Amino acid sequence: MFERDKTGPGSPGDASLIDADMRITGTVISSGDIVLAGQLDGEIKCRTLVVEDEAVLTGTVNATETIVSGNLNGEVTSDVLRIKETGVFDGAIKAKGVEVEKGASVKARFRKVRR
Repeated sequence: MFERDKTGPGSPGDASLIDADMRITGTVISSGDIVLAGQLDGEIKCRTLVVEDEAVLTGTVNATETIVSGNLNGEVTSDVLRIKETGVFDGAIKAKGVEVEKGASVKARFRKVRR
C-alpha cells in the first residue's frame, strides 16, 4: 500500500518530502534523501538535501550533497553544494565542491574542510 516506485539508491522514490504546507522548527535527521518544499527552522542531516524553489531553510545543513533552488540562510557542511539559478544562499559554506549557476544569489563565507 505504501510502497514507492524505487529504481535504486538516490532515486526520487527514496526521498522524504517536507511538503509546501509544512513548517518545521527543530532537527530533522534521515539516513536517506530529503526534499524540502516547505519551511524549516533548525537543523537538517541527511544524505542528499534538495531545497525546492519556494522552500525556505534557516539553520544548519549536514549532507553529502545539497542542492538549493529556494532560499537557504545558515551554515552548510556538504561534500557538494549546488546552488541553482533560482537559489538564494546567505551563510557559511564548508564543502569540497561548490557549483553556482548563473542567476543565483550568493552571499557566503567559506570555511576550511578538515580532512
